Amino acid sequence: MTVKTAMTGAAPHPFLEGPIASRIARLAAPGLLGGLMQSILYVADGWFVGGLGPLALAGVALVFPLFALSVMFSAGAMGGAVVAATARALGAKDHEAAGALVRTALILAAFGGAFSALIIWLFGPGLFRMLGGSGTVLQTAIDYAAVLFPGIIVVWLFNMLASLLRGSGDMLRPALGLGVSVSMHLLAASLLVMGIGPFPSLGIEGAALSILIGYGAGSLYLAAYLFHINRPDWVRITGPVSWRQVYIVGRRGAFASVQSVLTIAMAMVVTGYMARIGPQSLAGYGIGVRLELVIIPIIFAFGSASIAMAGASVGAGLRARALRVSWTGSWFAALSVGLIGTVLAVAPWLWSGLFTEDAEIAATTARYLRFVGPAYTFFGLGLCLYFSSQAMNTLILPVTGAGLRLAVLLGGGVLLLDQAATDENTVFLLVAGAMATYGVFNALALRLGPWRR
Repeated sequence: MTVKTAMTGAAPHPFLEGPIASRIARLAAPGLLGGLMQSILYVADGWFVGGLGPLALAGVALVFPLFALSVMFSAGAMGGAVVAATARALGAKDHEAAGALVRTALILAAFGGAFSALIIWLFGPGLFRMLGGSGTVLQTAIDYAAVLFPGIIVVWLFNMLASLLRGSGDMLRPALGLGVSVSMHLLAASLLVMGIGPFPSLGIEGAALSILIGYGAGSLYLAAYLFHINRPDWVRITGPVSWRQVYIVGRRGAFASVQSVLTIAMAMVVTGYMARIGPQSLAGYGIGVRLELVIIPIIFAFGSASIAMAGASVGAGLRARALRVSWTGSWFAALSVGLIGTVLAVAPWLWSGLFTEDAEIAATTARYLRFVGPAYTFFGLGLCLYFSSQAMNTLILPVTGAGLRLAVLLGGGVLLLDQAATDENTVFLLVAGAMATYGVFNALALRLGPWRR
């Protein structure tokens, strides 16, 4: 049995008292800065790839859902499980369990990175073909993935280290780590993709390598801070591995990963629909869907604050406060990303103009944003409720909501889309309807179910 560290006379945990909304806002602020940094990374990557031509954009669009899946696994699913476990342990003043979580997080990073790379090595080319890739577009996707995924462990390591810090309530350091990642990515991409100075352009392989260099630099920064510069007293990298803890946290993270798999499955289904129409439509959709990787870090900023505060409250036995935290953070997230989506629905050129000057590609992106942009309100609500459910141990309903979202998209495709004449507007309407279903289901199911007062 785990023995709790004595904390006699210690100050009360700051998450267990005081106003909720203002504290969530303060905790989320560094996360929003980190979200901005991550958004710059994704936008910059799209800009560099766009400079290689529309076929390069289309090829990367085939790989991007799988890269996003690794980010979601490592940051939102396994990472969320680590955040929640760390917050509960520190809320209960159990420093032994918190210290063991450091070793657990590193083990999960190694396993997760190796598993992601293995899946792409075995099944990547077949998946890209299944999604409609052929010719130059298919070869571009294969070349990009062949560099990106063998090094994907650095993405896992970055997000595991960031999750330990977030669970302790430190939201600033992960944001600064993302700043380091973005800076190094911009430098590397300028040299390796554009071929500035004596460096020859490596093309699409250089774009993938630049992402790995960025995340690798961010991982070094977080590791130096966590283990050397300002090492908290609960952080212990040496010691016995608690395989029971690895199993428990890994199991919770694996179940949470079902949500990520279903989310990316939806993106892959839509990618397949758009590939039927043609490479220009696929490229336009690829630009539009990149917005999700911009707004997910914003949702995650409020979600991380909610997990940390709600997890500490659960650890301290304050369930009512944990519920108030969860709802407050989720509504913050919904309103924030809904506003962004609505603005870009009205002025889509603000987004498409960052990536392409091709009129046909930009028109597809504009149609996507006009249908889907306002629906990000529901996506933000549903996804932040999923994050909060990691702290509340009520994941089954949000995961069910993600399955329902995919079912709406697939069922609607069967009913409304003709194989020979797939229509962009119908596809995007289905995407928006699936998002709305997801948010409404999660909110009602949790409010009427396990989150009843």
